[in-house]
Amino acid sequence: NFIYSSSGSVYGIKKEKKVTEDLPPYPLSIYNKTKMIAERVLLSFQNKINIKIIRPATVCGLSPRMRLDVSVNLLSIQALEKREINILGGKQKRPNIHILDLVNVFIYFLENKVKNGIYNAGFENLSILDIGKRIQEIIDCKIKIKKSNDLRSYNLDSTKLIKTGFLPAYSINDAINEIKFAHQ
Repeated sequence: NFIYSSSGSVYGIKKEKKVTEDLPPYPLSIYNKTKMIAERVLLSFQNKINIKIIRPATVCGLSPRMRLDVSVNLLSIQALEKREINILGGKQKRPNIHILDLVNVFIYFLENKVKNGIYNAGFENLSILDIGKRIQEIIDCKIKIKKSNDLRSYNLDSTKLIKTGFLPAYSINDAINEIKFAHQ
């Protein structure tokens, strides 16, 4: 059995209301391209080994090696340290998954017989502005909106994963609260 952690960002910019595993990848960066190439290489061996590919949404929440360049984490830290959030654009939708839900997806795949294939893993698709408003509800801060050249926007659909029996247990609000508590 082989479980590969790819990325939901392999889809690039999509106009579809729901981005499902059936849609073709359109990677925009070297990172996305290498994830897509690795998927293709692994899938070329699918007749010899069991392969599950997980395409996680943007991971948020507290972790030992936490990324501070992703929307929920970055904006939460801005709110805590500056009492102000700088939103670039704001209308772009971003799919999110809490780090503990992502860990639970891997455990779920190890402990359960899940059909081979590609699975999206993201459970909250929110605009950057809506993420900022959620943070503002938890952390006292102002929101400043600035122009953005980042047009990526999509709703990652994880229906295929949910139909296997997996259910998420954590939210963006959990991530914000964890970051707030750890920052004190």
